[in-house]
Amino acid sequence: MKNNLPGWIVDDADSVCSEAEPYSKMTEEQRLSLLAMACRAAVKIVLSREDAVAVLAYEDPLPESSRRALERLRASAGKGVQQPSCRNE
Repeated sequence: MKNNLPGWIVDDADSVCSEAEPYSKMTEEQRLSLLAMACRAAVKIVLSREDAVAVLAYEDPLPESSRRALERLRASAGKGVQQPSCRNE
């Protein structure tokens, strides 16, 4: 099927690899700088909206599958390990 496609089309793996390549060669500081720039841009965009307060207050609900997974993890977290008490008894 790939033979029927134009020559400029590449498969998904090649596409992702070529897009990610520059980032794989960056230092942590360079990647952090790009992340900080993206975060600053996001803040500017959100604050420019009329509904900025609502956008910032919104919490994306967890899917039920994630809630169940968290419950399982919490239930198994302390098994066999004595948990410190936070009460002043």
